[in-house]
Amino acid sequence: MRLLCAALLSLACGLWVAFADDKKANEPHNDRAAKLAELKKKYETTFNELRERFAKAEPADRRGIQAEIREETLLMISKAIKIAEENPKDAVAFDAVAFILEKGGMVGVDGPDIAKAVQILGEHHVANPKVKDFLLLALNMGEAGEKLLKAVSEKATDNEAKGMALFLRGYLKAQNINDDANEAVVAAQVKEATELLEQAMKLAPTMKVGRSGQTIADFAKREIDSLTAILSLGIGKPAPDVTSKLLDGKEVKLSDYKGKVVLLDIWATWCGPCRAMIPHERELVKKLKDKPFVLISVSADDKKETLEKFLEKEEMPWVHWWNDGPRSEVLTKYRVRAFPTLYIIDHNGIIKHKWIGNPGNDKIDAAIEELVKVAEKAKG
Repeated sequence: MRLLCAALLSLACGLWVAFADDKKANEPHNDRAAKLAELKKKYETTFNELRERFAKAEPADRRGIQAEIREETLLMISKAIKIAEENPKDAVAFDAVAFILEKGGMVGVDGPDIAKAVQILGEHHVANPKVKDFLLLALNMGEAGEKLLKAVSEKATDNEAKGMALFLRGYLKAQNINDDANEAVVAAQVKEATELLEQAMKLAPTMKVGRSGQTIADFAKREIDSLTAILSLGIGKPAPDVTSKLLDGKEVKLSDYKGKVVLLDIWATWCGPCRAMIPHERELVKKLKDKPFVLISVSADDKKETLEKFLEKEEMPWVHWWNDGPRSEVLTKYRVRAFPTLYIIDHNGIIKHKWIGNPGNDKIDAAIEELVKVAEKAKG
């Protein structure tokens, strides 16, 4: 799962209230405006009713209600796009397109009408500074969303709108990089994503991203660090040294464990697949006691107290790191995008294996045992 993507989509919620209210005073009083206002009112009423039904429904019935929400959204979009197409250059068209993209993005629908809305926005309204208020929604609109971001990043005259579009384009490109692809291809993709993020930082460094309180510069710097890490995380390359903290607050570095085979397990207490690994990890640690081996679990939990309470109930007798949870240097430098993320590092500090998700106990055991033998031989 894409961590930042999920975070950004959650931040998009709540943008629309301020955006819509600001336009009411300037909305033209004509037939198209009245027709759009009626359509919006009817949709909101229906949507709220379905949302209430969803909240009260049994799990087995929720999928059907989700389908109803999708159908109602597509119906609304088909009507709203016709209003916009009557005069795509005016304020009513902008209002209609904005509503289409906001609701379509929140529900996660795509299709020809979404593409038409993006086209109208890209051809006639990118100079409107208010376009920035719903760019985050483009993350959930597939190809149409990417086209919207490209149009705004190339044609917008407002620095904040342009900066946000550049940032989101860079972020999406970063997420789509296949770390295991040809090294030259990966390097080119990293370069392209980095350049977009750097442009965004120059244009709108202090612009807040949604309701997070964090700026484009904050997010972009972390993403650039992560992109830099891609080029240094290949199998056979030295493991990036990182600093973290033990649960007693003592600062430690990965390089402190040189001479031992390290299983770096980046996880969280809320991660089901991570918890499922714990019984076998206990067996592994017990079996390799007094061997040149260490298991380091790096927690991505928001609070250290969450991890500590979990460890009071669950026996995990090995090394635990926690340092600012999801904002940890480890998660950034090791490009963690899903949990668990596992690295096996040999006694010389070289990355030998990397897995996203559990590859299977036998595979982990075989890899570690082979490297432990090499470490013992080197030790003499």
